[in-house]
Amino acid sequence: MEIYNGLRALPLPDAAPPKGLWLELIVSATERIHNHAVSPDGRHVAFYWDRNGHSDLYTLALEPSGTAPNWPNRMTFQRPFVNWWEDEPPVWTPDSQHLVFGMYAGGVSNLYVIAREGGAPRQLTELHSDAAEPAVSPDGRFIVFTTHKDGASQLALVPFDGGWVTGLTHGSDECASPVWTPDGERILFAASPPHLNRQTDICALTLGSSEPVRLTPGDGAHYWAPAPSPSGDCVALLCDRSGYDELWLMAADGSRLQQLTHINQDIEDFAWSPDGKQIVVIGGEASSDPLFIVDVESGETRRLNRPLGNHSLPRWVAGRAQFVVGFDSPTQPPELFLVDAISGEATPLTASAPSAVRDYPFVTPSHIYYTSYDGWMIPALLYRPRVMPAGQAPRQGYPALVYPHGGPTAQYDLAWDPVRQYFVAKGYVIICPNYRGSTGYGRRFKEGNLLNWGDGDLNDCLAATEVLTALPEVNPARLGIWGQSYGGYLTLLALAKDPKHRFACGVCLYGDSHLKTSWALSDHAGRQDLEGMMGHPSERRDAYEARSPLNFVANIRAPLLILHGERDLRVPIHESRQLVRALKREGKTFEYKTYPDEGHGFAKTANALDALQRIERFLDWHLL
Repeated sequence: MEIYNGLRALPLPDAAPPKGLWLELIVSATERIHNHAVSPDGRHVAFYWDRNGHSDLYTLALEPSGTAPNWPNRMTFQRPFVNWWEDEPPVWTPDSQHLVFGMYAGGVSNLYVIAREGGAPRQLTELHSDAAEPAVSPDGRFIVFTTHKDGASQLALVPFDGGWVTGLTHGSDECASPVWTPDGERILFAASPPHLNRQTDICALTLGSSEPVRLTPGDGAHYWAPAPSPSGDCVALLCDRSGYDELWLMAADGSRLQQLTHINQDIEDFAWSPDGKQIVVIGGEASSDPLFIVDVESGETRRLNRPLGNHSLPRWVAGRAQFVVGFDSPTQPPELFLVDAISGEATPLTASAPSAVRDYPFVTPSHIYYTSYDGWMIPALLYRPRVMPAGQAPRQGYPALVYPHGGPTAQYDLAWDPVRQYFVAKGYVIICPNYRGSTGYGRRFKEGNLLNWGDGDLNDCLAATEVLTALPEVNPARLGIWGQSYGGYLTLLALAKDPKHRFACGVCLYGDSHLKTSWALSDHAGRQDLEGMMGHPSERRDAYEARSPLNFVANIRAPLLILHGERDLRVPIHESRQLVRALKREGKTFEYKTYPDEGHGFAKTANALDALQRIERFLDWHLL
């Protein structure tokens, strides 16, 4: 569907792609390798590879034999696309002979198993709600996973050989992250009370027992990501009780709970070494993700000498002082690397990006802080063009964009983003604010927008315009704002509630227009997130209305581009449809395009290219 109201953006006759980049290349460059898992025997790594609108499963030998090239082995065909930040790693069986993974069909993700040598996947579950977070028992006989039932995320069990699914939990708590103890007698998992985003505890469930046992104190802090040591005598976990998401240890029965790391950073992920003597962790510092090796006995923490950027999923290789990790940066497309745990030296395992991308001189943004309206210091990434492309220099300064991230519990870090780089190369200055509510800067900052969506975080985005206009090369009359998901929601609010009307245009990709209707129509995860962050709408009616852009459409002055997938389950298409009706009723200038075969994000190459072409034309028309 396409609807236009008012003057439509047209291609500028004097605008051209930056030298060496073009949109078709940018779309292809988003084919990323992600969510890997190392086999228990240390011989293979499995991963997903986003290509041609699919997220298929591949394996790669860590010990290639013979003289043949070490090409990835494709395991699945036509596995539907899943956003890399929402996809889950495949899981190896203990004997390293099979992989368990999720795959969508008919809007529901069920579990499948496939042999390491390949062949047709065998379906394990056939449910009406997603089966997620699988974990295989140490004897390989059972798989525990999470699914939605009776209004909450529950634990369930299915035999590896197939058969009936058995529910393990039946309460109102949201259950997540199940793992087996090494003896196979218990399942540890994280549990959160409903509608409460400020408390999570670790619980243990013994098979055959009726009730889980809570292991952590229940003191209002978050305790999550349980990981038993290889011997099973203790459990590592993450906890934010210190003010940061640090690594903690406790005995198998929950006693002797103590903080292990003291790096004053939010740890994103960690993994035990096979001998249980060390743990590799990913920290968070100034939008970068450094790697640390922690000695379990002494707590000594050693930082590895690694470049700044985004590390993900460190997973040890059995029999070696090495681990596989994903890495990307503003100048490095996502690839897998084998990292030495002593020196930090890395050997590339994959090389998926085309040379035109690998060799382009992309910009590394500056990590800055600026002062918001109430004195909060807001971190951000600031992208500035290297050189204005010849023949494209604006007469009165650069155009600039505020680019709020989605989530909102997320952050912009020093990660690979070819779309941002393309527009910087065209001559746009871009600021990416990590507004209050973002992760990576401690618990207080992360909880800065609890019960306060669309207020403090919105004003943080508006304050980002002061950073842009203070730059001598930026034209204050050429400011735009562009966001996706929650960033799209903030884009709508910025256009509707900025008293200074600083933005000349806005781009909203699948953003919420009314919080209550989004809550009513969203999927379970989206609804739980909204309730946890803003409270239940029956108890917070006024706040839901006051923070909904739909109620303030009359205040919008700037042209707006709206793009949305019609199969979006997280932010349903209804959010944009009702917004468009209101914009038309108020006589606002807008362009609206929907994609019938897309969900929360544009997976198919043709759609992603079409969306970027529309965004480029719209921004150039209104800002260049």
